[in-house]
Amino acid sequence: MLPAFLLECLRYGKNLYVTRKNLLFTKKLAFDAATKISQGEDRLLVMGAVESKTQNLLDKERKGFYTEKIRRKQLSEIEILVDHYLNLLSSGKSNYDEMIMIAYPSRGRYLSFYTSLRKAELEVIHAATSTMRKGSKKERRQWFEKVEEFSKQVWTEEFDRIFPQG
Repeated sequence: MLPAFLLECLRYGKNLYVTRKNLLFTKKLAFDAATKISQGEDRLLVMGAVESKTQNLLDKERKGFYTEKIRRKQLSEIEILVDHYLNLLSSGKSNYDEMIMIAYPSRGRYLSFYTSLRKAELEVIHAATSTMRKGSKKERRQWFEKVEEFSKQVWTEEFDRIFPQG
């Protein structure tokens, strides 16, 4: 029983690593791009490099996990995130909550950003659910709903911490 348990733990750890890496993929690309732009590099060149990187990943993909439809939706999400990160980087603050308060002076403005980002994220999730070939569509939808619910909980806590109501 011990070797089977150990094998299952290793498999779980690998799956968790890959999942975490995939969920943070667009955020990392966007943050790296925003950092380069804030350091004076041309936005068009930096975004062209992001598009090239995602195209190279798509060209290497053979299992059907990453598709052109997902890639296009991710590029839209990356654009939104680059603008967000540039706002944060230009705030002149080093504390995250203070950066948010400078970049988005009101709860409504931050909510507007969050709504547009959420819409883009949901479009990526929808594209992944409909085009990915791993597992059944129902299983993929259930998994993404769990991720979505957790994400919504984290954002709600962040809203309430940075912009307390009342």
